[in-house]
Amino acid sequence: MNWRDISLRIRAVLFRKQFEQDLEDELASHFEMQTRKNLAQGMDAAEAKRQAAIQFGGRARVSEECRDARGVHWITTLFQDAVYAARGLRRSPIFAATAVATIALGLGLDTALFTVFNAYYFAPVNVRDPHSLYDISWRDRAGGFHGYAWPEYQEFLSQNPPFSEVTAYQGAEVRLNGRAAYGLLVTAEYFAMLGGHASLGRTLLPEDAPGNEIVLSHLAWQNRFGSDPAMVGKTLLLHGRTFRVLGIAQAGFRGLGARPVDFWVPLTAAAQINGRQPDLFGPQHPRSLTIIARLKPEYGSSQSEAAATLWIRRLTAGDPDSEKAVQAVLTSVATYKPWKPSNTLTFAPILVAFSLVLLLGCANVANMMLARALSRQRELGIRVSLGASRARLIRQLLTESAVLALPAAAAGFAASQFLIWISIHVLYATLPPGIAGFAEKLPELSPDLRVFGYNLAIALASAVLFGLAPALRATRKDVIQAVQGDIATAFGPSRLRNLLVVAQVTVCALLLITTGVLLRGVLRAEDLSTSLSKRETIEIVPDEDFRARTLDRVSRDPAVDLLAAALTSPVARPFFLTVRAQDGGALLKMSVNSVSPEYFTLFDLPVLRGRNFTREEARAADPVVIVSHTAAQRLWPNQDPVGRSLRLVPDSATSPRFRTFPTARVIGVSRDDLSRWITDGEERTLIYFPSTAQAAGNVLFAGVRSDVETARRSLDAGLAAIDPSAAVTQRFQVRDFAAEEGYTFRLAYWATSAIGLLALLLTLTGIYGVVAFLVSQRKKEIGIRMALGATSGAISGLIVKQSMRLALIGTASGAALALGVSKALSSSLVIINTFDALTYLAGVLLVLAACAFAAYFPTRRATRIDPVASLRYD
Repeated sequence: MNWRDISLRIRAVLFRKQFEQDLEDELASHFEMQTRKNLAQGMDAAEAKRQAAIQFGGRARVSEECRDARGVHWITTLFQDAVYAARGLRRSPIFAATAVATIALGLGLDTALFTVFNAYYFAPVNVRDPHSLYDISWRDRAGGFHGYAWPEYQEFLSQNPPFSEVTAYQGAEVRLNGRAAYGLLVTAEYFAMLGGHASLGRTLLPEDAPGNEIVLSHLAWQNRFGSDPAMVGKTLLLHGRTFRVLGIAQAGFRGLGARPVDFWVPLTAAAQINGRQPDLFGPQHPRSLTIIARLKPEYGSSQSEAAATLWIRRLTAGDPDSEKAVQAVLTSVATYKPWKPSNTLTFAPILVAFSLVLLLGCANVANMMLARALSRQRELGIRVSLGASRARLIRQLLTESAVLALPAAAAGFAASQFLIWISIHVLYATLPPGIAGFAEKLPELSPDLRVFGYNLAIALASAVLFGLAPALRATRKDVIQAVQGDIATAFGPSRLRNLLVVAQVTVCALLLITTGVLLRGVLRAEDLSTSLSKRETIEIVPDEDFRARTLDRVSRDPAVDLLAAALTSPVARPFFLTVRAQDGGALLKMSVNSVSPEYFTLFDLPVLRGRNFTREEARAADPVVIVSHTAAQRLWPNQDPVGRSLRLVPDSATSPRFRTFPTARVIGVSRDDLSRWITDGEERTLIYFPSTAQAAGNVLFAGVRSDVETARRSLDAGLAAIDPSAAVTQRFQVRDFAAEEGYTFRLAYWATSAIGLLALLLTLTGIYGVVAFLVSQRKKEIGIRMALGATSGAISGLIVKQSMRLALIGTASGAALALGVSKALSSSLVIINTFDALTYLAGVLLVLAACAFAAYFPTRRATRIDPVASLRYD
């Protein structure tokens, strides 16, 4: 096919009327030429035209042949089919509106999910030429990934010709004017390379190093400083050091990666920002830099990775064998997250749930299309008798499905945008206080061409799903029978309709039972925080250089009622140690913690037998322990553990965090505590070692007597005054942290609940439509039965029996699938039971009750059929 043919076909599509007129003009010209030839041969005018018509052929037939020869006939036919379908649907507005709304619900869910997926994995970041940018790291022989030291970065600048521009940065979590913030220490080329500009002031330049200059992100300027227009030139306290605001970055510039940046400072300020960490420019040369490079157009990523691998191998040739480089790794940073096939697993569960809703909608519309095809059977039979092929009829019916799908795509897109909008507002309203800033980390969820294309593609695929089976079924009938209209017995697509109903009930049961399983899991997760509700507690993670001063300030704060310490929080994932009873028994792996004596009072863990640690034991870290009740029962069943000894088995992962003893004596048994990490579940076998708040690595827990927010502000003010370099790295309420643990899980439950209810609604409407159609189709049969003496109860039983049989099959199938889903969930979330009898029973009964309710009204209508009227009608 040459360009002339292609342009001709495009012209036929875009300028159809002009194309048809040109074709008619050309045919008229040829007819006129033939007429003149006949006149030249001596024929009179009438005979010349008659012979020209005979020689030239029929105008309509020649027009069709010309369209076929030019390859545009199918375009014309498609346009005609679309116009005909639109006219037919306009005559059935209720059917069209119902079909569009049903499909739009599923399309809206799927499009909303793809919008989120697209924002993370497909939409390019807002920087200059993002697709040529790569993160360059390297992997050692032990499998670990590394960054670069400052001298290595300087050598990289001159030793890697595949890259045209290079910058380096280092992340920093510090306190900005007393509030936790995340920023980047960057080289002077950072903003120029990424195309970042300033909305106020300017960005960093090479001459700013080594000055104390800072550039704020637009989001931080808005949220932290109220969009102060006079912000440029002011000074801020960053990790206790004074920095002058140089500028405000342009709106939308977030740098690279999904985590938003609050500020940028020159890399030369590393010593001031990093505190006690190894100096980036000192003799230790820590490998803490991330290198971002722009690939030259003439180089491929594989070729450049090979060159970088040779360079890094040479650079690490003198390192120990385990630390020598094996390979350089180039990772594209064009999107917030690099695309990998495994990334789809993150979205797979919710994608399956959303897709099931779309399939439910397709099944509903397919049943509607089957009923519509029945009413058009005589029309289809006449068209076949006039020469239309089955393929032509199928194409006509599929075109009608596509005409329905296009407005459904538009409605689905609008629904997706509303769903995203309402979801973000719900997210803001329900986030636990400790992670309220998470909402700021969401990328821009604006639709682009990929979202529009996905929406349209899914809509057209849905058209095939709900339109193909009815089209195939409707065109199988005998022509003579269809023309005569005798279709009541011959046209019976009951198997297909029954299959669609069973599929709807199966999906509905699957989603509702899964929702119930998740709900039970949420309730169990909330039970894991029983002891945290007794007292308001604030967790404080002090800087080790200021631990003594932090302790002094916190203990003197009037809002603090009790101060305790532990190696790990009761809401965090515990450490584990292998132990056994000294007098024999199996080796057991149990969770361990080092706590101060006040820990048991603060978290309401009474010592049931024996005693608590003394202050002297805690200061000396004596070889004594307190074990939980469950741990005592597993180590010494039906025996008193107080006074007995534990043998400790060294463990490379845990032992460095605890003072290692060959044995430890049990001095007390506490009430069971719980590890509240959802993926680990109820870990009740705990062993406590003695420690103090002064011990390095311990976290502080301040029990407060007043309102927790008032206490937090008081602690913030007092701790900020300890030292300008920020004595505390974290401060949050322990109960808030426990809420954060289960928040993602609760979100999954809320989403599944909404989807389950939507599936239930679609199933109700689907079963109602099918039973109603069944009643209308069997009106004559019902009339005959009633004329022969059948009671209304017998008629109701006949219809209910048929519909509930399908409901039972679908419910059983859905319950079986839900069992598999529950097993998959329980493998990663121990708070999920593989089989919860109460949940399954409730889900099954709810689905069956809904199916019975949906069948009730059509069944009631069937019992009111007048047998005389139904027989006279036929």
